[in-house]
Amino acid sequence: MLSALCKEIHHLFLAGTNGTNRELWDKAYELSHYFMRNHATPELLEPIIGLERKVIFAKGPYKQFLEERVFQALSTSALYCAPEGSDKKRITLDPALIEKSTSVQESQRHMIALKLVSFSMEVFQLQIHRDAFSNKRKGMAMDLIGRVAVYYDIPEAIELCMAALKSNKKTLVLAVAEFYENYRRGRNISLTPEMVERLDDIISKTKDRSVAVTALNLQVEAGLISELEALSRIDDWKERNLDRL
Repeated sequence: MLSALCKEIHHLFLAGTNGTNRELWDKAYELSHYFMRNHATPELLEPIIGLERKVIFAKGPYKQFLEERVFQALSTSALYCAPEGSDKKRITLDPALIEKSTSVQESQRHMIALKLVSFSMEVFQLQIHRDAFSNKRKGMAMDLIGRVAVYYDIPEAIELCMAALKSNKKTLVLAVAEFYENYRRGRNISLTPEMVERLDDIISKTKDRSVAVTALNLQVEAGLISELEALSRIDDWKERNLDRL
């Protein structure tokens, strides 16, 4: 059923006619809510991921809308990565977890997490010429990893954050802040020295107040600076950027 739905959505997307737009919207919303009504499995993720891989490189009306609905469905599936019962201990996400699983449910949970993270990393690393949706898509990929990171330790996620910060793109800087809020939840971790250095560089060079505030808040939440220091530094930023306020 899900595979057929994804095929139908792709067909409607490629058709791109006024007569099919309403049906495309309805089907896309059905897809985005699929895992609210159905239990996620590794196999069910495949047609959704396959649909996104096709749409990424295609052109057509409502492309961004469709991609957002795909990621909404994948984000909902991340809820099925939650451990059963009272076991709330985070473990490092690794393929070896599948062999060590003591039940089918546990194995499927790990497989879903691995698929979501692997696909998100794939999306983040894509370089498509003149792709206006690139940063938004990468931000959604980071959000998806952040949802899985609620239940797992994901070592490569820190490298992803660093790559996002180096981009100097507002969308990705804000995505890092949201990701880190999820990742730090229940963890005694701080920002790496490289990330702090990069954040300071962003604060000194950005002309966007929301980016500067976000970069400072990240350091406040990590316990590296006080709120008073952050307020002082945003005042300094305002003085340097009076002509833009």
